Amino acid sequence: MQRLKSILGIKRIPQIISISLLLDMVLCLTYVITHLAMSSYFEDTEIWDLDLESSIASWYSTLKFLSIFWVATLFSRNQFSQGQKSLSVIVLPTIFLLMAIDECFQIHEWIGKHSDVLLPTGNRADTPFQETGIWMFLVGIPFLAFFLLWIYWLRKKLVDHRSSITMLVIGVTVLLTGALGFEIISNFLEGSLWRAGVALEEGCEMVGATIVLWAVCNMHKQKRPARPALS
Repeated sequence: MQRLKSILGIKRIPQIISISLLLDMVLCLTYVITHLAMSSYFEDTEIWDLDLESSIASWYSTLKFLSIFWVATLFSRNQFSQGQKSLSVIVLPTIFLLMAIDECFQIHEWIGKHSDVLLPTGNRADTPFQETGIWMFLVGIPFLAFFLLWIYWLRKKLVDHRSSITMLVIGVTVLLTGALGFEIISNFLEGSLWRAGVALEEGCEMVGATIVLWAVCNMHKQKRPARPALS
């Protein structure tokens, strides 16, 4: 535990986040080079494809969500030891564990594929969402509503961590801009524009997750201020 605390110390957090942001940019840039700018010079590009489950970017994002889950779990454990026992605190690591599972097994894509039966003709080809299906409406919008409600209760419970919670909200907003916003837009793009949309979508998701990691590291590091003793 002491070693972990030293790794997550205040002097180490900027380096960790800087490395993560650098990797985000490298993966996006490599995708643009191998799939757009110089695609004719590269034969095996699947390993750099941001849109594939087996790519380096997918495993990298999964590990990042697991890192968020781990730090958030340590934070929640500390909160419980300080008497801050709340369901909203338990939800913090749970959300990012579910995101890691989804990133690894592409559950929302599976939902998008099998939810085609809910469409009037049972075929997404007859809708504006030919690329993604309608998973954004079945999963994305309910998640967004749940997230806003959860953040409201979390801010009430963790008054001393509101600045970090604000950073967390910013990170999730950037993440959802890619996961929902650019995902919807991708249905209306083709060719190189579609590839560029994938880069923006996955780039927002990776950068958003990095900001969230920064937020939970700050939450875990921040000491709860001592309460004045009652006279």
